[in-house]
Amino acid sequence: METLPHVRAGCYLRISSDPNDRREGVERQRADTLSLCELKGWQPTEYYCDNDVSASKGNARPEWDRLLSDIKAGRIDAIAAWDQDRGWRMMNELESLRRFFTSLDRTILFATTGQGDIDLYSPTGVLAAQIKTAVSEHEIAMMRVRQRRAAKAKAEAGKPQWRKAFGYVDTPSGPIVDPTQAELVGKAYQDILAGGSISDIAREWNALGQYGLNGKPWSPGTLSLYLRSPRNAGLRAHNDVIVGAGTWEPLVSEDVWRAAQAVLNAPGRVGRRKSIQRHPLTGILLCGKCNDGSRLSGQHQSGQIAYVCKQCRGCSVRSKYAEPVVYGAISGRLARPDAVDLLRANQDDNEALRAERLTLMGRLDEIADAVADGDLTPQQARRATERIQGKLDEIDRAQHDADRARVLDGLRLGHEDVADDVRALSADRFRTVCDLLVRFTALPVGKGSHVFDPRRIAIEWLVD
Repeated sequence: METLPHVRAGCYLRISSDPNDRREGVERQRADTLSLCELKGWQPTEYYCDNDVSASKGNARPEWDRLLSDIKAGRIDAIAAWDQDRGWRMMNELESLRRFFTSLDRTILFATTGQGDIDLYSPTGVLAAQIKTAVSEHEIAMMRVRQRRAAKAKAEAGKPQWRKAFGYVDTPSGPIVDPTQAELVGKAYQDILAGGSISDIAREWNALGQYGLNGKPWSPGTLSLYLRSPRNAGLRAHNDVIVGAGTWEPLVSEDVWRAAQAVLNAPGRVGRRKSIQRHPLTGILLCGKCNDGSRLSGQHQSGQIAYVCKQCRGCSVRSKYAEPVVYGAISGRLARPDAVDLLRANQDDNEALRAERLTLMGRLDEIADAVADGDLTPQQARRATERIQGKLDEIDRAQHDADRARVLDGLRLGHEDVADDVRALSADRFRTVCDLLVRFTALPVGKGSHVFDPRRIAIEWLVD
């Protein structure tokens, strides 16, 4: 058949999935649409190819948009495609296309290799397109149901949804632990529990060249997200809910991971690190003039560092006087023979909290079984679950307090050399040690006093 040059066809090619960019599917469509144009007597003017782009997920299709723009600009008179579902699969998309066609001052031809002509200007043609679109929409809905069921079943079986992750090596038989990275991850959780900061951990990993999977240095934000992943504790999550143990080896125990989450999610953790890192006692010294919980912050003053209450500006103390008192008090308390008792008491508390947590988690399983057996309605199960979850949240907070004793790990308690250990602590960890043991209050200077009196740093011990 002779080609009619005045009918300029745009051939639209699309394949939903082609992750390796082989383009075999779109090349077959190219040949089919070329044959269609020859049959119709159209001139194939341009090929528009959206490869590896799904039409059922609402993804952007730049080449389809370009085709419509060329039609609107008068450069294309007809669309040739393998099937109408290459262009749309949802009813709202069809209606949008109909409005586009009728808004033009000329008729646009549409044909596919599977259906033949598609007439979006006549009632019969529109009905045929709507019926096929309804079938496509139903197929998408059923596919999503199957996908959700499969994803849930996979999660309940503990199978991983990932192949590569920091701390693991991808193998044909599944992920296995990378010993070097696993050691760093374990230490990172211990540092968090010991009062360390995410920024310090990120700097340490970056200095070692242990970057994330994208090969970029860790930022505090990306590392924070990573440390919150249940995967690191060998836990399988589905839709942000932990459904059970995974089939892979954990990098840290569940207890350690959950304790770290309580620290990471503790109120007030965010937004205090920068100033604390710059000046060791920032946020540690309470203002004795305001007496309302206000704390002193480090700043430069006459060429020296001083800690000043930014609220009242009436209470300050130079760092060269305050720091020896504070560090001396902490070192002296930890050098006492009974300092090791600080660990023992908290270990007992932790065991009781863990046992209570296990009991409550068992009750959640019982509720799930009761719903499955029809003994509880979903509403009753929801109320019971909310009550238990409230108790679990209380345990998390209590366990966070009990786990603070971890900040003393590695310190030579009961020995005079502990003073060297205290001086070597990072500013963040030193703050956590202070929070555990003591409350320091800087008292305002009395009239006529020009000599520092160590008693201006009032000490209130929080432990015996």
